[in-house]
Amino acid sequence: MSELEEFLNHRELRDRAVLVERLYRFLPQPLARAAERYLSPRHMRSMAPRISFLRNNDESWTVRDGTKIVAQSRPLVDLVGRLDKPVTIVATGPTAKDYPWDEVRDGKRFVIAVAGAPTLLKSVNIQPDLLVISDSRFAKYGIEHIRTAREVPMVTVMRAVSFLAERTPEELTKRPFAMIEKVNSWYGLPQLAIPDLIARNERSGHPFVFAEPFDPSYRVGWSHRPELGFFTAATVAYVALQIAVGLGARDIEIVGMDLSSGARAYDEGEKAVRNTLVQNYEQNILPSFELMHTALLGRGVSVRNRSPVCPLPASLFS
Repeated sequence: MSELEEFLNHRELRDRAVLVERLYRFLPQPLARAAERYLSPRHMRSMAPRISFLRNNDESWTVRDGTKIVAQSRPLVDLVGRLDKPVTIVATGPTAKDYPWDEVRDGKRFVIAVAGAPTLLKSVNIQPDLLVISDSRFAKYGIEHIRTAREVPMVTVMRAVSFLAERTPEELTKRPFAMIEKVNSWYGLPQLAIPDLIARNERSGHPFVFAEPFDPSYRVGWSHRPELGFFTAATVAYVALQIAVGLGARDIEIVGMDLSSGARAYDEGEKAVRNTLVQNYEQNILPSFELMHTALLGRGVSVRNRSPVCPLPASLFS
């Protein structure tokens, strides 16, 4: 076990259920919620009230509402097994509507839907093999898209799971799911100082590739092992890409990654999740894909971008 893995396996630091339950038992609910937020690390303060997580020995998680067990996650590496066939990551840009979907209907490609893509895929009679949600707002405002992929295995973040556990726990109990954590925003653990994190990463075999200059927001970076932590790049397609490569995929295409401010490839209804792709392109998205290109050189991984309008340089892809 590497040094980073040992750090992440500090179960006693990560188990907050007793603390949270005591607050709600002895304090009025508004005061208990205020105390819960105050006693939480900054990156955990926006989670749903009273929801806590216990890391199990096999790297799965127990999701609890107070002392009541709501759901059990699975380890990421066991959720869908190793990806030994070509992968299609489906994003939600308008050009996804023009993709030749017959190419994936034969089951020869593993289909990863991100964010609201299950709704698009339903319109072309395709059910994804995996759903990836990294924007926790979807657990509130995009729940209908999650329901469209009911029973489809899901990879998501703890904040999203906390909202689902509070509001619609059946979305966790009727499907297998795994939770991933943003690098250096690990649940129940203090954030490491940058030199300490870099040193631990080096002594652990470099699972993370950091930007130069270092990005303290941990948006720009690459993770070879997303089960230990991921970088957001401000776009869920990038998160799905880290997951696919981490699970062994070597032939990957991305569909609908237009990175535009236009409407998505499906009807968003009245509760559209705000699109920030254009604002994040120069600072987060472009440098992230440049780093991805460097990190994957010589690893036998082919990544193709099937969007004809995406502003990312073609040289970054196979």
